[in-house]
Amino acid sequence: MTKVKTKKITIDDLKITIDNLAVATSGGFKAADKKIDNLAAAMTKGFKKQEKLIDEKIDDLAAMTKRGFDKTASKEDLEAVKTDIHFLKSDVQDIKEKVDNIEKLTLQQHGF
Repeated sequence: MTKVKTKKITIDDLKITIDNLAVATSGGFKAADKKIDNLAAAMTKGFKKQEKLIDEKIDDLAAMTKRGFDKTASKEDLEAVKTDIHFLKSDVQDIKEKVDNIEKLTLQQHGF
């Protein structure tokens, strides 16, 4: 049979072991806290950068929208365009009638 060696553990041994465990755990928490702080700083920096980019895009969009409204015709301008379109339609109708008459005459002259 094999004889099992046993070591007597004293209260002082337990205290040292617990103290060592506490120091290691505390060190682990400090390292984790540092990583969390670094991550928080990186996220804050990223959010600030993204916020700046978004603000720039909003400013660009606002400028484009303003230019669009600045270029929008007034009601009087639209009425003038509407009148011009009416005259153009009338002129196109006149031209169409003349082309139709020429076509009829051409067909009559050639006996179709």
